[in-house]
Amino acid sequence: MSWPSAKLKFVARFGYGDALPRNEAHDGPYPVFGSNGPYASFTRANTRAPAIIVGRKGSYGKVNWTAVPCFASDTTFFVDSSTTTHHLRWLYWFLQTLGLDQGTDEAAVPGLSRETAYSKSVPVPPDSQQRAIADYLDRETAQIDALIAAKERLLELLAEKRRALITHAVTR
Repeated sequence: MSWPSAKLKFVARFGYGDALPRNEAHDGPYPVFGSNGPYASFTRANTRAPAIIVGRKGSYGKVNWTAVPCFASDTTFFVDSSTTTHHLRWLYWFLQTLGLDQGTDEAAVPGLSRETAYSKSVPVPPDSQQRAIADYLDRETAQIDALIAAKERLLELLAEKRRALITHAVTR
């Protein structure tokens, strides 16, 4: 069964993030997202929750998720319930498949053009299937992430054992 498709511009609108004001306190309850993820906090949000943050400059095309309202900086686009009627978590997973980090129309400062992103074709499953896809990917990637964390911990323990073995052998 194939789903109808549409251009991304008909599935979600990419809102522009804002410049972080210099004259306001920067310590607050809302994470500030740049193109590469969260990097600070601020006293107010400019997105709803949850939100998808897409890098526009620098690490352009990188896709981040936040379950809480945030401040999307001026190097990003954002998608939240004010810019799409589709299931946000499904859209988050789908945006990662579009290769938004490849190519640029702006030679002076590499970045993601909203029009380039908007021209991408998106298969649009019904809402119930969007939810099922998002739930499946959340569940499966959580298991993979847990395995990666366990492997990283094992590598740390092996490195610690290696250091202890060397120390013991050379300092007897």
